[in-house]
Amino acid sequence: MSNISPSCNIHLIVTCTRRKTVAAGDAIFPDERDVDRAYGIWLERLTKARSALNQMTAGELYTGQHWKRAAAAAARNGAEMWVISAGLGLLHASDPVVPYEATFSTMPFCHRTHWERLTTRPPSERRCTSLRALMQARPHDRFVVAASPVYLRVVEADLLAGRDALRTPEQLHVVTSKGYLGSLKDSVRYTNADMMKELNTNMTGLNVSYALQFIGYEKLNSSTAGEVYE
Repeated sequence: MSNISPSCNIHLIVTCTRRKTVAAGDAIFPDERDVDRAYGIWLERLTKARSALNQMTAGELYTGQHWKRAAAAAARNGAEMWVISAGLGLLHASDPVVPYEATFSTMPFCHRTHWERLTTRPPSERRCTSLRALMQARPHDRFVVAASPVYLRVVEADLLAGRDALRTPEQLHVVTSKGYLGSLKDSVRYTNADMMKELNTNMTGLNVSYALQFIGYEKLNSSTAGEVYE
């Protein structure tokens, strides 16, 4: 399933935020130890939430510093904005969603298996179901991912498969902190706490703030950040 705009050649991919504009209500990820049982219950809860007409777009649901900064920069640079969501999978900012609560940190089972469920049996209609499918559909585009090591490890196989579909691996830039040492290292640019002042951000927004330097005409704020960029 893919309905991607043919005119854009930059994609900014960020993680979901804990902060949201609307409370989750009953759409809270179940406390279950079995991944398949948990996912089945989760799909039922999301279906019930949709029937209550609580839908909005992903761009309207998320909030917080890193989200607002990413959305503004994507708009300035004409980039498509995507979200890696622990509860809903891969989302375009315009995809319809319901308010929900889910985070990998509370899931007691294999997070990669859960991501596989989200990409092969997505909870709702969307532009694209996986990172691999997105990159396969747009092999000449550039992709910038800002994610914590936890999220990056979860989607690593999906991203690797997508990178293999690109014209060159250099079309993928991944920004994360030094806790990540996985198979995407050749595509990674690392952040550190010393960059916060230069990028005018806190730790929550650090990866996104640095990633924005790769999406177009965003400028580095100092020589310190420039040294890391190089």
